[in-house]
Amino acid sequence: MDELLIKSIAGNRVRLKSNIFKSKSNTILISNELSGNLLSFRENLSCKSIVFVHNDNTSLDEIIRKIKALFPTIILHSIPASTAVCGSDEDCTSCTRTEVNPVSFKRRTIEFGLLTGYSIFLFVTETVLGLTVVASPLSLVAVVAMVAAVPLLRESWEDAKRGKFTLETFMGGTLALAILFGEATAAFEIIYILRGAMLLEDYIAIKSKNEIHKLIELDIQKVFILCDGVELEIDLADLKQDDIVVCRSGEKIPVDGMIIDGSCEVNEALINGRSDATYKAMDDIVYAGTMLERGRVGIKVNAIGNKTYISRVMSDVENALAIKSPAQMEADKLASRLLKLGSFLTVGTFMFTGSYLNAFSVMIVMSCPCATVLAASTAISAGIAKGAKQGILIKGGEALEQVSQSEVFCFDKTGTLTTGRPIIEEIYALKGSTKTEILKYAAMAEYRNTHPLAVSIVKYAQEKKIKINQSVQSETIPGLGVKAKFDGMFILVGNKKFLSNHKISTKDLKDKADKHLQDGDTIVYIAVDKKALGFIVLRHEVRKGTKKMLSDLRAHGVKHIALVSGDDEKVANAFAKEFGFDTVYANQSPRDKADAVEQLKKKYHNVVMVGDGVNDTLAMSKADVAISFAVGGSKAAIDVSNIAISHSHPQDVVELYNISKSTLKVVEQNYWIGTGTNLLGVGFAAFGMLSPAAAGAIHIGHTGAIMLNSSRLTIGSKDNLHAKEDIDIGS
Repeated sequence: MDELLIKSIAGNRVRLKSNIFKSKSNTILISNELSGNLLSFRENLSCKSIVFVHNDNTSLDEIIRKIKALFPTIILHSIPASTAVCGSDEDCTSCTRTEVNPVSFKRRTIEFGLLTGYSIFLFVTETVLGLTVVASPLSLVAVVAMVAAVPLLRESWEDAKRGKFTLETFMGGTLALAILFGEATAAFEIIYILRGAMLLEDYIAIKSKNEIHKLIELDIQKVFILCDGVELEIDLADLKQDDIVVCRSGEKIPVDGMIIDGSCEVNEALINGRSDATYKAMDDIVYAGTMLERGRVGIKVNAIGNKTYISRVMSDVENALAIKSPAQMEADKLASRLLKLGSFLTVGTFMFTGSYLNAFSVMIVMSCPCATVLAASTAISAGIAKGAKQGILIKGGEALEQVSQSEVFCFDKTGTLTTGRPIIEEIYALKGSTKTEILKYAAMAEYRNTHPLAVSIVKYAQEKKIKINQSVQSETIPGLGVKAKFDGMFILVGNKKFLSNHKISTKDLKDKADKHLQDGDTIVYIAVDKKALGFIVLRHEVRKGTKKMLSDLRAHGVKHIALVSGDDEKVANAFAKEFGFDTVYANQSPRDKADAVEQLKKKYHNVVMVGDGVNDTLAMSKADVAISFAVGGSKAAIDVSNIAISHSHPQDVVELYNISKSTLKVVEQNYWIGTGTNLLGVGFAAFGMLSPAAAGAIHIGHTGAIMLNSSRLTIGSKDNLHAKEDIDIGS
């Protein structure tokens, strides 16, 4: 029978491991069976694992039952106690295990303080007073060492009962033998150093989590709610869903909700990276943690506390610290090999030298391979924390590693590389009319139109100080344009077909218009009283730094960059030519985009898909790494993505690549630090040049060095809130 293991859970993202997942046909069968329950699905045949994101309407136990129905012989070996599925399956063994409440960091700090006091007592007794400390198996120092080692011995015993030989097993045996052979003082020194190193490791992890929590800290204790037309002040903790919260200028919004009264300007830099305020009115959604800069609104509460949007996103990032990446899993395997090697070297040293003390020192050196595990975990944690501080939310170590190992980057165009806001590039006037006149007529006709093209035309006219008469009678014709009447004149503003329908010739404008159309621009024609006056050329603004991002990725070694767009071929090809894409996939439906990603995966190693919309989610789910641009991006795209770039700034993609590359480099350096010091320590210990206490000190030495080396990843990182949404107009 095959075991089914749940390796990690972060929100709705689950990683399962089993021998059944090493077969491509099996993973295809599972993917098809679960297609209605999953937002994304990815297999790793070499690791015998699958990673998926299930929808909110599906529970994990339902997915487990479906997999077991396909493969009745599998046994669910264990499930993390934090998951709802625990206890719902007769094969679950986690509930039969003794639950041990985790000891608080504060208590462990106090315990370490007491151990420090006793270690000072030993130092003063032996060094200052010159007295001999009894170190027999029944001495005081032996009792203190055994008490201090209780957490380690407990884990060692649990592993031994399950027939596993682990770090805890090796360390527990080492300490027991040390005390038994009259080396209780050395045993105490070892456990003291080990406890200190573990405390230091936890401190680093807690500090990383605190950095993330600072991003979502509200600092709000009281809120005002509207009750029968009267504002009442209550504790934030007493707030309930559907309450009406009242917020005013200068206040931080405490909830996710919908505005049902009033209007305001909100600084949503925490959500979308823009420092300039966004106008919000009736029925608009606002988010907890954003700042209400101007106005007064009543907000109907949709979510509070850890259910708010930003809290859930940050929770994904925090949970990612517990998800082991390939480098971390390799570190676990290496540590396991080092334990076996340690046993061999210990026995070999005793047989070769005949010295128990030398063999014991070797055992102590090799009983500390946890530095090898820390080599990857501390670097991955530091990389994730650095990304979070810069608005790059990385949901797992695996995704962080794969970014710089990817040969292909695919980009959606509209909303990802462009902002979706049209800008006026040029105004062309026929003889007998002027650019100012054309802009004036267009703005008058479009004044009440909410179409993005119309909004851009009106805004541009206002910037040019053109007076717009607002009493124009206008009618919008969907898909064609706007017709308006003013002072006896009949004005048409729209596309070529719109003018043709009204028997107005655009022949004199054809050559000039075709050139712009070939470049992917949008043309808006203007005609007055059956005569074409000219046209306005509009182009979607491109995010500033797009060209530099693409060139930087190429310089870093990315082999292929593809544009995967729903735009027609002319627009997509013109954009790709200007910005230097290798391949263009135009007129792409969501399924077409996913197929394009699948095709590229067959040719290249690791494919990254960068998108922002619902239509990108299927392609993102098929990619090895999915990156979402959060500014204006859909919630679905952000949820499906492995990495969310809060500011939607192209250069952040390069920064993400650099973080990934640096993290892998630090992991490799950490391996050399850990294994190098271990090998040197074994060499010195085998020839009697290293005492048991000094051997124990090696552990805290290379552990500290690894943590210090990993911390370099966060040096110089800072909040990366861009002052404004920059654009490239294009050539």
